[in-house]
Amino acid sequence: MPDPSPLTLSDATRGGALAAALAAVDALAELGETVEDEWTYVTALAEAGRARLRAAAGPDTALPIPGESGLAVATACAEVARITDPHRAIDWLSTFPAVVELVLADAPTTADDASRAAGDTPRTAGDAPGTAGRAPGAPGREA
Repeated sequence: MPDPSPLTLSDATRGGALAAALAAVDALAELGETVEDEWTYVTALAEAGRARLRAAAGPDTALPIPGESGLAVATACAEVARITDPHRAIDWLSTFPAVVELVLADAPTTADDASRAAGDTPRTAGDAPGTAGRAPGAPGREA
């Protein structure tokens, strides 16, 4: 048996991760909607999940994401594809968007961040993600 190829996104960008995650949410919703008593809940949950994913992807969906981020999203989507129980799909529908949000929160959000992540520009102590605008010595930034 040949070695299985590693899971990857065909488009390793924020937009590629978004597209894969939205397709997974659609699959979960379709399966979850087969539980007749849960249709309204599943529909609302799916819409909220899609909104969370779009917000997490941000406005610049062409930005590349690191390989480990692509692997994390691809792995989560592969797990979704294995789900056959509608009740389990509903459970995943409530948590899957949060997983992808966490992955995308750690990926570059600007072209400068992407350039630094690729090693094109050296990072200085004041350039740590999430420290912009903080005064020296403020929490989250070394003095």
